[in-house]
Amino acid sequence: MTALARARGRAPGILLLAALATGVAAQHHQQAPDAPKIIAPGYAALNYEAPIPGSYRLPPLGAAADGDIVDSSGAQRRLHQAFGDGVTLLAFIYTSCDDVNGCPLATFVMAQVARRLQADPVIRERLKLVSYSFDIAHDTPAVLSRYAESFRPDGARWDFVTAPDADTLRTTLAAYQQTVQQTGGHAFSHILRVFLVDGEQRIRNIYSTAFLHADTVAADIRTLLMEQGALASAPAPAVDAATTRNADDPLLGLPPLTAMPGPQPTAAQAALGARLFFDRRLSLNRTLSCAMCHVPAQGFAVNELATAVGIEGRTVKRNAPTLLNVGWLGVLFHDARENRLEQQVWAPLLASNEMGNPSIGYVLDNLRHWSGYAAAFEEAFGTGIGMESVGAALAAYQRTLVAGGSPFDRWHYGGDETAVDAAAKRGFALFRGKAGCVACHSVGPEHALFTDQQLHNTGLGYRASMAPDARRRLTELAPGVAIEYDLSYVQPSAERKPNDLGRYEVTQDPADRWKYRTAPLRNVALTAPYMHDGSLATLAAVVAFYDRGGIPNEGLDPLVHPLGLSAAEQADLVAFLESLTSPAVARLVDEAQAIEVSNPRVE
Repeated sequence: MTALARARGRAPGILLLAALATGVAAQHHQQAPDAPKIIAPGYAALNYEAPIPGSYRLPPLGAAADGDIVDSSGAQRRLHQAFGDGVTLLAFIYTSCDDVNGCPLATFVMAQVARRLQADPVIRERLKLVSYSFDIAHDTPAVLSRYAESFRPDGARWDFVTAPDADTLRTTLAAYQQTVQQTGGHAFSHILRVFLVDGEQRIRNIYSTAFLHADTVAADIRTLLMEQGALASAPAPAVDAATTRNADDPLLGLPPLTAMPGPQPTAAQAALGARLFFDRRLSLNRTLSCAMCHVPAQGFAVNELATAVGIEGRTVKRNAPTLLNVGWLGVLFHDARENRLEQQVWAPLLASNEMGNPSIGYVLDNLRHWSGYAAAFEEAFGTGIGMESVGAALAAYQRTLVAGGSPFDRWHYGGDETAVDAAAKRGFALFRGKAGCVACHSVGPEHALFTDQQLHNTGLGYRASMAPDARRRLTELAPGVAIEYDLSYVQPSAERKPNDLGRYEVTQDPADRWKYRTAPLRNVALTAPYMHDGSLATLAAVVAFYDRGGIPNEGLDPLVHPLGLSAAEQADLVAFLESLTSPAVARLVDEAQAIEVSNPRVE
């Protein structure tokens, strides 16, 4: 009997999940009219390579709470008794959930994980799965038993449990920071969280809808079992003589150039893109070029301003990110609203508070009028000036801004033990271990961009939006000379501070409020100030911010929590971050200074 057949006549959540479990592979061929337009990544193939088990570490995030439970047989026991001594995957669900990206996703992924790992007898005996229902009125032991029958693979150690009473439920949900609100009948509003718990009842990872995928969960489970000694550890990446000989290569530690999204630029295309990048005539009033917010000598960012400034001094609400190594990124802007450089470049050209051009046609007509550009586009692309070729030219130049081969790379990937000092080495150990930075700033066995290319809520956006406005401000008039003044004096003429809700402004999904892209960390010592709003002036301030656990709010990413770092440990982390500076940056700056810049007063 199929899962769908067994589920007939049962709760809506069972029917929905059974349909997904039997038909998700065909989702792109035929969908019901009311099927969701967007489903969670966990239902599809992973669109990036899962990390190699054992090549990374999952830092403890806190204790997994215990409490009384009732299982599907009606027996009462403790939650920790359901965990076992290996690895546990714990999900909070309710069986009648009809949100495809909620409880059904958790059950679907857990079933995939169980089936995938069943073949390994070591994992089968050390992996527990627990689905904990918070609908104590409806999800009785009998209901949970039928639900388990539909989806639990034969031989899987998977318990379906609930709380014995409302007080116990409230205590357990609070301990796991799981907010649940009943919206009527048996419907609940909640944020999906699935917890990975080790044999010492410590939480080692927390998966939300965007990150819950069988491939990555399976890798995490294997990693924890390797840590426990139950599985053989992954071999360390080999370091050969050829790698060491090429330790001064600006690509050392970076993915291959062929891994960049988009075509590899020709010399003519990159040269044309560089010319456009430095041309101030591309702004409405011919005063602002791309290079004035992405200053080569300032790490292709801007050090003097927390947030960028557009034409006529207009306010831009976010910090100008570095363009170094941007060619490998598939998540662009702080809110991830673009995924290709060819598309991204048009946003600042057309933004009224940045370069201010009124339309695409206005930009193209100007370029056709200015001498030299028509011939240059014909030479580079074999075509005239158009929206696609302008985007391709600017993207081509940005793809040449490659800066690897840092002291860290020469040590970690090149095998040169003298490339970094002891403080940087201790800092990297903290980065991968106690501090847990690697959970978002990924490091692979062969290369690292130091970003998961995902979005997270650290609380900074929440604080800026929800905290009351200051009444007074301290302003520096000159070095060592500052005044404090009442903001009411300037409010009638001052520009209103723009609100910033992060990824929500793209998706309109309340769960995305104040989420911003994980910043890549290469060359980070050159690109102060930091964060999406430039609110942290130094690397030491950034480390201290994360050590405090960010800014508490309902949507705070569970990976952000107090770290308990000593002052010496924080200093070691800063030393590690400073070791990520590439010597190739100096060459890129020299090349930028040699680029011929058009006179904005001509033509």
